[in-house]
Amino acid sequence: MLNKNQEKLINKFLKDFAKDPNFKFVDKLLKTHKQAEIYLVGGKVRDILLQRPSYDYDFVIRNVKAKDLEKFFKKQGQVDLVGKSFGVFKFKPKKYNLTEQIDIALPRTEHSFNTGGYRDFDIQANPDLPISNDLERRDFTINALALNLNTGELIDSFNGVEDLNNKLIKTVGQPPERFKEDYTRMLRAVRFSVQLYFKIEPQTYKTIQKMASKIKTIPAERINEEFTKIIMSDNAEFGMELLYKSDLLKQFLPELVEGVGISQNRSHIYTVFTHAVKALGFAAKRDYSLSVRLAALFHDIAKPLVKKGEGYDSTFYNHDIIGAKITRKILKRLKYSNEVIDKVSHLVRHHMFFYSQGDVSDAGIRRLLARLGKENINEALQLRICDRLGMGRPKAKPYKLIELEKRLQEAQLDPISVKMLKINGQEIMDLLEIKPGPRIGLLLNALLAEVLKNPKLNNKKYLKKRVEQLNKLSDKKLKELAPNLEKYEAERKREYFSKFKAVE
Repeated sequence: MLNKNQEKLINKFLKDFAKDPNFKFVDKLLKTHKQAEIYLVGGKVRDILLQRPSYDYDFVIRNVKAKDLEKFFKKQGQVDLVGKSFGVFKFKPKKYNLTEQIDIALPRTEHSFNTGGYRDFDIQANPDLPISNDLERRDFTINALALNLNTGELIDSFNGVEDLNNKLIKTVGQPPERFKEDYTRMLRAVRFSVQLYFKIEPQTYKTIQKMASKIKTIPAERINEEFTKIIMSDNAEFGMELLYKSDLLKQFLPELVEGVGISQNRSHIYTVFTHAVKALGFAAKRDYSLSVRLAALFHDIAKPLVKKGEGYDSTFYNHDIIGAKITRKILKRLKYSNEVIDKVSHLVRHHMFFYSQGDVSDAGIRRLLARLGKENINEALQLRICDRLGMGRPKAKPYKLIELEKRLQEAQLDPISVKMLKINGQEIMDLLEIKPGPRIGLLLNALLAEVLKNPKLNNKKYLKKRVEQLNKLSDKKLKELAPNLEKYEAERKREYFSKFKAVE
């Protein structure tokens, strides 16, 4: 039963919905098909009651035949008939500004073959089927809610509102039956728990533990989808702990579980597994990218394999090199894109980059930059931050890491030189009909001094005219016109770092 605040939320949504141009088709459908019943179902209804942003609109329409619905919606916009055989199609109105297409469906029943395979069941669409029959095929009670858009009534046949209020993830009906229909639902239970900060109902949780091994029968793409949503949530650290305790993690990421209980050396206060999970947690708190989160989770994945010795003096030689290979293998298995695989394995390979303030020359910085790649600097530094915090270090960025970041950024600035000019030495010799010699450098430096003061002068037409004038001066005069490069370099760095956004 809805409380007063929830009733207000539903009423507000209905008022806003009626004004939303994206959903004008609802009124039009009710006018042309007066017998129609239109329900908003599933996650959107749940998120209205939770006051949670959501753009996942699923509608179930009763009392209208499939062919009549198809005909109607084709007049209203673009219709994708990919799911037509299941009584479902995607719809995009002509004037539409939502991020997702709208799902339109007839009421359906599903007869599962109990293999746990995705869509491994017989679906029967029936426009006359009661909405409660459609809802009973859904995964969790909090997703088995329907809002009647004709009357404003909330249909809650399985006490989903009560479970929302109690912050519970609970299956519709018996957990074994729901999971046998689709084993991915076990991962979805964890994902909803993580995203909503809800507890998994005890019987549902025990069933997940018992049936966890079945997740290996699910296509890797579907595991990828749920796993990615878990680690991209704000609550990613808890998500990994829940995956481990539910016994799901070892089914699709056994390499990570190998780190459980593996102690480290004097630099670490946590085991390999706990450190990796905490590093991921800090990446999530800082809203870092998927690549950094995956790299944080996998950067020490090889440590259990290469560990030598025990206690404070144990070693993990080459864990970065071997870890990159293992990471690549895992990400391929989980069907991540080549771009993600390359990026994450590269970050893992180079997460041990060395920097000691005062001991690394400018050439050394440039070599480090070449190894990391300009496009990877920020994410490499972010990974180092997560690694440090995951060790239990209080400072995310000690002074030497801040200094390294500045030096890496400086190394990317093109040097101030005559190469910046839109004219070169050969063009000057051709123009002035003179031979190679020191005077060419004097002329170029004199031009550079003017361009540094006024960059707009750096165009070939002006420079050609100006070099003819400068050529009338003596070598001594030309030397006096040369720029003070140290002064300009210092000014440029000050200007650059006044706009520079540090990695965090």
